[in-house]
Amino acid sequence: MPLQHRMKYCNMPKQQPIILHFYEDDSALRLPDSFLKSFEIIPVPLSAPLLVSEYVVGIIVDVSALSVALCDVILSHNALVGNMGICLCTEDFQPKLAHTLALEAQTVCFERSVLQDAASSEWTLLERFFLSISRTNHYNAAMTRSSYQKSVLDTLQIVAHQWRQPINLISMEAINMMVLANIDKTVKSSEVLKSSEFISQQVSRMSDILKSILNMGKDERIKQLFTIRELADSIKAFFNEPFQQEEITLNIDSLDEGIQIYGFKTDLEEVLMNLINNARDAYVGNAIAGRKTITFQAIVDNDSYLLSVRDEAGGIPEEIRSKIFEPKFSTKDKGIGFGIGLHFAQLTIENEFGGSLSLQPCPGGSEFQIRLPKNDLSNLTFIH
Repeated sequence: MPLQHRMKYCNMPKQQPIILHFYEDDSALRLPDSFLKSFEIIPVPLSAPLLVSEYVVGIIVDVSALSVALCDVILSHNALVGNMGICLCTEDFQPKLAHTLALEAQTVCFERSVLQDAASSEWTLLERFFLSISRTNHYNAAMTRSSYQKSVLDTLQIVAHQWRQPINLISMEAINMMVLANIDKTVKSSEVLKSSEFISQQVSRMSDILKSILNMGKDERIKQLFTIRELADSIKAFFNEPFQQEEITLNIDSLDEGIQIYGFKTDLEEVLMNLINNARDAYVGNAIAGRKTITFQAIVDNDSYLLSVRDEAGGIPEEIRSKIFEPKFSTKDKGIGFGIGLHFAQLTIENEFGGSLSLQPCPGGSEFQIRLPKNDLSNLTFIH
């Protein structure tokens, strides 16, 4: 078979695993029919270039004697393909060279005369050997695909989780505008401008959220220096109008104006907004009527910045407190929460800011505390 055809054949999608049969002359082994039914066998002269395919599970080396050059060729195949099995079928067994191969790949050795007999029971053992490697490779490939699909799904869930609130706010504002237009046919331009500005802010917020998630973990992201006041003002502006409608007061209390943080502002903002939104959901879930309060604090505590979000919504039951930061855990009804908010928030604080996120139960409610190490800004130069 011409080499170019073998290459094309090797790269074609196949159900059966492939075994490369290395030989040095025309007196190659005669493989039993049962073996040929389990594998696609591709004869490969020792002088042929490397053949690479994801379906290759092993090599049968049918030679009179091993050589250093042949071992290098075999190891090159193994490095390119991955997990492979090697069957050494030789008349002159050389322990040192076989040992070299065995350190890199699963290797079995047979005397050439044993495998010359197609009816030999060793062929059954060899078939099991290669099929075991094939199953392992198939499992690993399936796990890799599953892991990729899971990561894509998790990213989509994070986007959906973070977009839910601004989408709801945009929807509410649009409904409000339609109601006003039906009640008063001459809606004031100031009202239209106010609603348009609010919707524009929410859309911009959604864009920032998406940008933050897509850039997560990328080295080229640029950190910035921002104050706790900037952060608090941004959060308050976001929740101001919906909280007024829901009779929730967001207290910005004990704010240390001297706190400056160097890092990814949008990510920290997202974590705080997630905590505040969870506090609001707790009030709703526990059907607490009347005025409701959520308190945000930021103070300097020794060598750390301590940021906290506190509510008075009844608290989190003791039996689930240890689980709330686990991935996929949620106390919300199906369709409301994804169970990824607190887990994702904790990973963000730990991995991006070198800090910690913890739950501190308090009378009548809960307090989530973010502890960030103080920034050493002495060696940083900022260009304005």
